[in-house]
Amino acid sequence: MTILKRLPRSAPSRETSSGRLVVTDALLLDSGDGSAPERRAFIAIEAGMIAFVSSELPSEWKGAPRVDAAGAWVLPGFICLRTHVGEPGYEWREDVATASLAAAAGGFTTICATPDTNPVNDVRAVTEQLMTRAAGAEGATVLPVGAATRGLEGRHLSEMGDLESAGCVAVSTGDVSVESGQMMRRILEYARSINLRVFTSPAEVSMTRGGLMNEGLASLRLGLPGVPAEAESVAILRDGILSRLAEWPLHFQRVSTAAGVRALEHLAELGIAFTADCTPHHLWFDETAVAGFDAVTRVMPPLRSDRDVAALRGAVASGLISVIATDHSPRTRLEKWVEYSEASPGTTGLETTLGALLELVRRGALPRAAVLRALTRGPADVLGRADLGRIAAGARADLTLVDAGTPWRVEGARLRTRGENHLFEGAALTGLTRSTIVAGRLVDVDDSEAEEVKCAYR
Repeated sequence: MTILKRLPRSAPSRETSSGRLVVTDALLLDSGDGSAPERRAFIAIEAGMIAFVSSELPSEWKGAPRVDAAGAWVLPGFICLRTHVGEPGYEWREDVATASLAAAAGGFTTICATPDTNPVNDVRAVTEQLMTRAAGAEGATVLPVGAATRGLEGRHLSEMGDLESAGCVAVSTGDVSVESGQMMRRILEYARSINLRVFTSPAEVSMTRGGLMNEGLASLRLGLPGVPAEAESVAILRDGILSRLAEWPLHFQRVSTAAGVRALEHLAELGIAFTADCTPHHLWFDETAVAGFDAVTRVMPPLRSDRDVAALRGAVASGLISVIATDHSPRTRLEKWVEYSEASPGTTGLETTLGALLELVRRGALPRAAVLRALTRGPADVLGRADLGRIAAGARADLTLVDAGTPWRVEGARLRTRGENHLFEGAALTGLTRSTIVAGRLVDVDDSEAEEVKCAYR
């Protein structure tokens, strides 16, 4: 079983004199909608875009640098709509550079940076700082998400127009819902006026305060305060109805319960437009993982019941939940090696998502087409990016080559992220990223370099 993940160093350099690159013997998979059955082809890349996809390579391309995809799946680059990059303010957890490389190692070519930084990304200056750092990142493209309200406090609107013009691709309410329904309506109406997407994590604030795990028999046995599933469903129903009033769709993040799934189904029955995502760890783990009081299991929303896990898997399979987002939240040992109630919630996820999901596919728990679409076309549609999430002439040359059948075991010390809170530590997963191409450039990640950076911050 493979322990170490490493993108190959034998491939062409990131820069070529011609600006061309050819992926050979590419096995292109069905997009999930039946429009593109499996086939083998050459993918020709020029100036960061896909020039053509063809069964034959024209003679003028014969001398272009090549990436051999024999034996691998070739997929559109993965997109994560929720990644905590740590910068500015929490660089000891992660920064733009390390998050970008960790993302590429996991097959992600685009990640959306959450606004809960220090200072909060609620003004143009912070967005511009993040954009500058992202421009120098060597791995995945980093796109900023701004705060919908000042300081993410839910009391005053941020200058969303400034945030959008500075580079924000969406605005977010943060880790929970906005307490005031009127404020949520104003957020949606402002966002509609500038054509900006709104992300929200559905959690009724008054029902989540102090909660450490899922509310139920398990929390009662362990003596830990719980977070009821209804905190999620209430927020989904309220904000979904407000989005219809404002005539602007919402994207619900980190849906975690069967009650939340039923709420989404009800919105769909009412004809209310929305999109939704869930995390890989909520598709994999349930609340029984908390029994040992290992603080690495403290995540928010909390791990739920096995019935909730089954409902989420069903929602992904049906397309009701059209996106899987990592919610990559790196933390240090000092933030996790403490009493459960004092631990900072969150887990890493960029480098384990692919393996976890393909292992669930192998077990028959999730359909392959739905999983791959939830990592590619689904999030691209949420962002309104027709140039992402597909392999076709004119699309951005973001590609992920996957060794789908390779088994490996998670060893956190060998991951590229600076975070040390790995919920999947020790898990036996299936599927590795062989290569990641971002805007036509092959990303090369070396474990030794990543380890040197991490050690400097311990």
